[in-house]
This record gives sequence, C-alpha cells and structure tokens, in this order.
Amino acid sequence: MTIMTLTPFKRTALLLSALLVTTASAQTTTTATNAVAAALSNNADVKTAQANLDKAQAANKAAQADPSSLVAAKLSASSALSLAQASLRGAKLSTLQSTVSAYTALLEAQQNVEVQTLQVQVDTKGVQVAQTKLNIGNATNLDVQNAQNTLSASQQALADAKAQVTLASGKLATLTGLNSGVRAASVPTVPKLSVSLATLRNGLGNLASMVSANNDVASAQLNVKLANNDFTPARTLQDAQTALANAQRGLQSAQSSTNQALASAYQTAQNSYDLLGVAQNREAAAQKTYNQDAARLKSGTISAVELQNTQLTLKKAQYSRLQAQDNVLEALATLSVAAGQNLTGIGGGI
Repeated sequence: MTIMTLTPFKRTALLLSALLVTTASAQTTTTATNAVAAALSNNADVKTAQANLDKAQAANKAAQADPSSLVAAKLSASSALSLAQASLRGAKLSTLQSTVSAYTALLEAQQNVEVQTLQVQVDTKGVQVAQTKLNIGNATNLDVQNAQNTLSASQQALADAKAQVTLASGKLATLTGLNSGVRAASVPTVPKLSVSLATLRNGLGNLASMVSANNDVASAQLNVKLANNDFTPARTLQDAQTALANAQRGLQSAQSSTNQALASAYQTAQNSYDLLGVAQNREAAAQKTYNQDAARLKSGTISAVELQNTQLTLKKAQYSRLQAQDNVLEALATLSVAAGQNLTGIGGGI
C-alpha cells in the first residue's frame, strides 16, 4: 500500500505523524559538559589557534635542530611556540566562557517557561474566581476586567518566554554545532572555589598577554647583550637599551592589568556564592511554606486556590535559585579566563 492509495484523512494523519517525529528528533538535549566539548571542536578561533600551534611547534623544532640557526632565531622560534600555546589555551577558555553563558541562558529560558505557565494557570483561576463572585454579586465587572487584563499580560509573558527559549537554543546551537532545537538537559553542579587568589596570581604568567610581554623583554635583553661590545656602534646599544626599558614597562603594565582583572573576577565569584546562599535559603523557606499549605489544604483550612499561589511562590524561588546558581558558573567562567585555567568544573583541563 502506498501513501497515494490511502484516504485523504489517513494521508493527512500520516504526514502529521511524520512531521511530529521529525520535530521531536530535531529537539535534542545536551549537558553543559557535552555542550562545551562540542563548542571546543566547532569553534573557529580554537581551530585557528591549534593550527598556529602546530606551525609554531614545527618551526621551533626546525630552528633548534638547525646548526646554522643563530641565537636570535632560536629565541624567536621558542617565543612563538610559547605564545601559540598560551593563545590556544586562551581561545579554549574564551569558548568555555561563551558556551557556559549560552547554556545557562537556555536553562533559565526553559525554566522561565515553566514559571510563566504556572502564572497563566493561577491567573486563569483568578478570572474564574472573579466571574463566580460577579455571578453571586460579590464582585464588579471591573474586578473581572482587571483579572482578565492580568491573565492577558501573563499569557503574553509566556509567549515571550517561549520565544526566548528559541533564541537561546539558536545561540547555543551556533556555538556548538548542535541542532537548532537543542535543549539544556540539566543544571550543572557548582564547584567550590577552593583555590586562593594568591595561588591564582602565581599562574598569571601563562596568560597570552603575559607570555607576549615576557617574550618582548627576553628579546630586548638578547638585543642588548648582542650589542654590548666594542665592535657594535654605541647608538645600536643605546637603541637596544631603550627598547628593553620600554619592554619592561610593557611587562609591568601587563602584570598590573592581569592582576586587577583577576582580583575583580575573583571578588565577583565570591559575591555570587554569597548570593546563591541567600537564594537557596529563600527557596528552602518557600518549600517549607508550600509543604505546610499542602497539609493545611488536606485539613480544610485553606483553599486549592491559595495552595496554587503558594506553589507559584515556590516556583519563582526555585527560578531565582537557578539564576543565582547560573551566575556562579558564569562568574567562574569569567575567573577562568582571567586566571588562565579552568575553574568551572566543566570541560576538564583546558
């Protein structure tokens, strides 16, 4: 039997079923870890940095093995290699940061749809209650109109929330190369910030900006050494010394900038942990209130409408906790970029 031998109704049903299957298959889910792994494989900057590193490794190997290669050429090749290594690490950390941000945005958008859905349910009930009161003379037409306006606003908010899911999903898909209908599967675990600021400062030399500044100083020092003799014009030595002083100032500036950026990112991360604690306490209080109201409903001391309102309060508290948790992850991703090492607990060692 072919599709053309089916009745029009059956053909339509079959086509709709196929469409639903196709749509469902397009909506894949991903964890934060898988999203980061996909982004690292898909990101153009990471690919370029890796190609540059491969090139620098080959050039350095050749320069160090070439007996005719002079000291300046060997230093230049090794400096280029160290910078390529730092640049690749920086590209990976930047990709991690953007992917974590995109993933948490999608996660929050999905959760917000649930919040707004419950809000619509609550406001729909509010219209029903107002209409019932109007029918028995215990409310006015204005009361009903106000309830309907509130419902219309919440319905619009729900539509906007669903649109945000589509936008957030598209952004994550662009970063990772995953399907455009991708959804965030779960909330990532938030690791503790156990490393001290002083320890992180000790690793700032691995940042590309610091590697570059140190390379400039090393090159300038070599030029001074090569010019400091009786067969090189004095002016050449003076120029080399000036270049060295400039390079040293550049290194000091890079050190100051990286230290400031690290300290700021570290403080932001600490603050985000504090705010997460506040949100968790509020969620726990809302959960306790909901449990109490559920018991009160069973005992007949409150109505189902009141319990639904308590449920909405709990849902909003859970959403606020999710936002606070995501803020911690985003702060850790920013700190990772500033520190030159992955502190998010996502994606492993980069």
